[in-house]
Amino acid sequence: MHGNCLIRVLPSHFMAGLLVFVMVFNAHGKTLTDEEDFWEEPEIEVNEGVLEFLSQPPEKPVHHHQNQITITRSSLQDGWVELSQCHHHLDPVPRLEIVYHPQRIRDIRIVSSNNIGHAEVVGHKLDLSDVKRSAEICLSAQSRALHNLGEGLYQLRNGPYMRRFLDGYYPMQLSLEVRYPAERIELSGQQPLPEGGVDQESMNGLFKWSGWFTGKLSTQLDFMLNPLSE
Repeated sequence: MHGNCLIRVLPSHFMAGLLVFVMVFNAHGKTLTDEEDFWEEPEIEVNEGVLEFLSQPPEKPVHHHQNQITITRSSLQDGWVELSQCHHHLDPVPRLEIVYHPQRIRDIRIVSSNNIGHAEVVGHKLDLSDVKRSAEICLSAQSRALHNLGEGLYQLRNGPYMRRFLDGYYPMQLSLEVRYPAERIELSGQQPLPEGGVDQESMNGLFKWSGWFTGKLSTQLDFMLNPLSE
């Protein structure tokens, strides 16, 4: 999937039983042998009934994946968008990696972190150690997530987002905010986010959605050139 990241729990002598725990968000994570297969997933993934949006939040805080994306005029030419991303309520583990597609991420910078012993950028990865309960980390980067479909059509793709253990999917929260140059393009559609999200707003130049779900979620926002643009 394009513009994604994988979160990979790394082995230690404490946690031999946790290696099957995988969380995947708009960044990515799995074992090294799985990583190539992860990037080989189809561009548009069908959730086949696994995806379920929750009308009420879980009783306890769950992993909150927050994405703020800015589409600029230059994005329409090269596909690179500005990304501000935060992971809240990370699960406590001795070490994990947040791994991005090496050809679709650049200029990763850690903006802030909390309840994490050490965090550093290593190439296209974030390496975190001594991750405590309710840990969080925020970063900035550029992501090549905007696709020019031709004939004045564009598509912003993100995901898959998921929180998975063994064969089950656990609740997580997604907050998505997309800003775009309304004088050049207009939002023509999106899927599969339901209407009436906890924090949903769509206006000229801005799309916002926040809510909870279980399963595997891939988002798609469609844009078209504004007929009044230059």
